[in-house]
Amino acid sequence: MLEGETRPPSLEEAEDTVAEVAANHGVSPAQVLIRWHLQSGNVCIPGSSNPDHICEDADVFGFDLTADEMAAIDALERGERLARY
Repeated sequence: MLEGETRPPSLEEAEDTVAEVAANHGVSPAQVLIRWHLQSGNVCIPGSSNPDHICEDADVFGFDLTADEMAAIDALERGERLARY
């Protein structure tokens, strides 16, 4: 790493951040990431073969992420998946 560069967060750190946001809203980490995509203006197409997960993934309009939560998730950019779910 060059001087002044910061290390990207580890996958575990990213998952911890998303889990904390999820706990604050009483939703799943997957719902937080779907909501983050929608609030960021991204198209998000979640996929699951589990009917319960499909229903849960669609239930993301009952909460909004705060500006601080959006920024915290934005800061997790690693150039790859944010989580293993």
